[in-house]
Amino acid sequence: MTEFWNLIVQSNTFNFAILMLIFAIIYVKLDVPNIVESIRKEVANSIETAEEAQKLALKELKSAKKVVKTTDSEIEAHLASVKNNAKTLSQEIIQNATLQAEQIENNIEKAILTEAKKITTKLTQETIIASIELAKNKILNKLNSDVNLHNKLIEDSINELDKVEL
Repeated sequence: MTEFWNLIVQSNTFNFAILMLIFAIIYVKLDVPNIVESIRKEVANSIETAEEAQKLALKELKSAKKVVKTTDSEIEAHLASVKNNAKTLSQEIIQNATLQAEQIENNIEKAILTEAKKITTKLTQETIIASIELAKNKILNKLNSDVNLHNKLIEDSINELDKVEL
């Protein structure tokens, strides 16, 4: 019997049967069908999630393409609007600056005329004062140089007063 036992142990069929028995025990212990099923479900869920993500990504891509298409025209419209606003604003600034320059020029002319009148008035007053002073000095010099002239002027003034009728 030992020979028979040696023959069985050394036989490939016996070894194969033991290996199959070990696999069967492992298969039962590990509950391979449930593990395989759970792996299959996970793979199926992953595939479904990936398909949904792909659909969502395609929708987002289409939406992004629409946005990109309208973005160029919106940018151009915005730039045109900004250029229009800038042109209008620059025209207003130029008009305002021109009006202010004209007002300043008018104010300067008025100020110059006012100052010219003041200077003319002042010069006239100074000329009158100088003329009166000059006449006064001339009269005093003549009176000082000719004593009889003084008496004559007094007599002439009295005669003129007598002529006036009251």
